[in-house]
Amino acid sequence: MSKKWITLTAVTAISLLSLTACTDNTKVKEALEQSLNKQKEMKSYTFEGSTTLAISDALLKTSNPLTNSLLTLVKDSTIDWKGISNVEPLQFQTDLKITPKGSTSPFEIPILIKDNKMYFNMPALNKTADEYYAIDLQQMSQTSKSPLTLDTLKNTSQLSTSLGNLVFSGIDPKWYKEAKEPVKLKDGSTAKSISVELTSKNEKDINTVFQTKLPEFIGTLQNNGFIPADKADQLKKSPPGAIQLKAPSKMFVAIDDSGFIRDQSIDVVFQMTVDGKAQENHIVLHQTYDAINQATALTKEVPKNVKSFDEILKLIAPVKK
Repeated sequence: MSKKWITLTAVTAISLLSLTACTDNTKVKEALEQSLNKQKEMKSYTFEGSTTLAISDALLKTSNPLTNSLLTLVKDSTIDWKGISNVEPLQFQTDLKITPKGSTSPFEIPILIKDNKMYFNMPALNKTADEYYAIDLQQMSQTSKSPLTLDTLKNTSQLSTSLGNLVFSGIDPKWYKEAKEPVKLKDGSTAKSISVELTSKNEKDINTVFQTKLPEFIGTLQNNGFIPADKADQLKKSPPGAIQLKAPSKMFVAIDDSGFIRDQSIDVVFQMTVDGKAQENHIVLHQTYDAINQATALTKEVPKNVKSFDEILKLIAPVKK
């Protein structure tokens, strides 16, 4: 009798532990999804981050020679940035520092958005450091077919939410993990840490989910100006399985007590097969958010030496007749 009781107790305990683990993992997944949606509430913030790219021509190459030359500068590089973003009215500033692979001489691209205009200095195009190009975003929003508009720029946090939900909504909760100990943020506060890893154990299952989301994922990037139309069409017409996530890959977020993502990192490897040839791509990204909804004032002034970017813009995104 005692043996039967012990056996029954053990089985019950194991069952309860399994049920608790499943429930806890579901809650961890829900916490991540809620934090992604919470990002929509960010109306102002400061940010800092970096990314290391190893991107194949299969992903970036387009039919436009000028666009290709600009993309060549970043496809194998490390990019660092720091800035301020306010949504209403749209005000934004950042300094991009791009270091091509194998180079010890980075070049910088300062960017300012103010009064419906985007100002930037690009060493490959501008003659001097104080010469800036300007794009009238209001005019572009009204007259151009380009997806780069004031609304798409304002909705950056919504875009990241949409893409995040597309990628993670179908993943089984058992692959979500919350660290036992909270992480410490730059301002001294703490946040809970949630991660999802792509391993040899779940690579097949996660890719199955990813394939169903891929057309919408590509369409979202295209509609928000991050992929040119010809490249988006090419990717959408790729045969099933032409784009595959590869292990090891990992996503991590740190969520503060208010539910905002304050720190995030992505280390993802993915493979693209074009004309029967597989090409590997690798993206490592880290970004932090601070001073959320504190309306931090910009520190950059509108440049005095400004040229119109209209002519060059026509070359990058020619208007279809």
